[in-house]
Amino acid sequence: MDPAYFKETFHFSPESNVSLYAQLASYIRIQIQAGILKPGEKMIPENSLCEILGISRTTVRQCMNRLVEEGLLIRYRGKGSFITDKKLRRNIEYLYGYTDNLLENGFIPSSIVLDQKVVEVNDPSLREKLTLPQGRNYAFFLSRLRCANGQPIILENAYIPYYLCGGIEQVNFESASLYHVLSNRFSIQVDHVSERIEAILVEKETAALLRYDSDKPVPGYKLEHLSYLDSGYALEFTTSFARADQCSFQLELSKSPHTGHANFYFTRQVKI
Repeated sequence: MDPAYFKETFHFSPESNVSLYAQLASYIRIQIQAGILKPGEKMIPENSLCEILGISRTTVRQCMNRLVEEGLLIRYRGKGSFITDKKLRRNIEYLYGYTDNLLENGFIPSSIVLDQKVVEVNDPSLREKLTLPQGRNYAFFLSRLRCANGQPIILENAYIPYYLCGGIEQVNFESASLYHVLSNRFSIQVDHVSERIEAILVEKETAALLRYDSDKPVPGYKLEHLSYLDSGYALEFTTSFARADQCSFQLELSKSPHTGHANFYFTRQVKI
């Protein structure tokens, strides 16, 4: 951002009830949405903003933290803050259609398979999540890195009851979509999905797989994803770890005109 343009176009509103850092964040957000600040462009350094505006470092840091949390800025140690690249919005209807959704939005999807095999499920908690019938003790396990334009974004560890998909371990999931295989080869369709999201510090081993450029604990998201068949039995239980600097999540509420009930729409955003 050009400091001269910033000085000319931004002014605090003293009479506003909105905090200074929120006013500054709103201004920068609008500049990004309008395309004036472009992906990859470096932001004015925080100490320069303090001098230009005559405000404290704390106020500027609060503003920048909010924009980082919203996924609009990304910090690089020793380099500064930069405008993030374009985002990919994902509605819950496409939550499990990762490959299709990326293609539709102009990204190149790919996967790196870390492990795939048939395993015996001895953990009672996992057995319960998979709603395994009596005598059905095996699941297909698939661990892979999901990438967009070659950048690892999410580490997924998935379990699928093996009685639903015998022989699936022979499929090459570096090039195949899991849900395409389940649909086309095994005639399995998802009825509904439940997902739990938790903000975490990513462990060192997982951070390395996701190619975080840091030797310290880094922020991320842990997702527990359960998809179900129309029978109520589980189809898939997946634990995922997502990069916080590449993914953000949004929950939207709307009221159905027919039932009057609230509908929930879940959006995942990916910034490449």
